[in-house]
This record gives sequence, structure tokens and C-alpha cells, in this order.
Amino acid sequence: MKRIIEAAWVYVVFTLVLIGIVGLSLELFMDNGLIERTFDVVWDAEMRNPLLVTPILGGTLLLLSIFLRGRLTSGKGHSFSDLLLYAIMACGAYFSYTWWIA
Repeated sequence: MKRIIEAAWVYVVFTLVLIGIVGLSLELFMDNGLIERTFDVVWDAEMRNPLLVTPILGGTLLLLSIFLRGRLTSGKGHSFSDLLLYAIMACGAYFSYTWWIA
């Protein structure tokens, strides 16, 4: 039973981190996103799509690689890596709430 709960927790962590990375990427690179507001730049449509897809794809591949190696669990690394993992999970929970519930 403990192994089932641990496996389920790994999938929850994976899903929340993936949603967190996608949500942060969308917030940074969408129309009138954080980067565009910060630098006050209006990007052409040809430039916006690759810039949006690149961090999402890169983060997804990195997360998938870590997940498949079995290293996406808390308590194995340093406290900073655990804190970063929990922060991205919190972002994932926030974006899940705003996208599907609110």
C-alpha cells in the first residue's frame, strides 16, 4: 500500500510541476506577458510562437528525463532543490485552479 501511495505522489508531483512550468512559460511569453511588459517590446507573430514553445518543450523534456530516472522526489537532494520543487508545484496548483476551476 505504501508503494502505491508513493507512486501516486510521484505522478501528482510530476503533473503539478509540468503544469507549473507551462503556466509560468505562458505568463512570461504570452501577449502582454511579463517579458513584453518589462522590456516594452511588441513581438511579431513569427517570433512569438517559437519563443513560447521553446521553454515549454525544454522544461517538459527536462522534467520527463528527471521523472524517468526516478529523481523527482523530495528529500533526495539539497534543501534548495526541494524548495524549488515545492515552489513550482505551488505554481502548478495555482495555474490548475485558475485554468480549470475559476
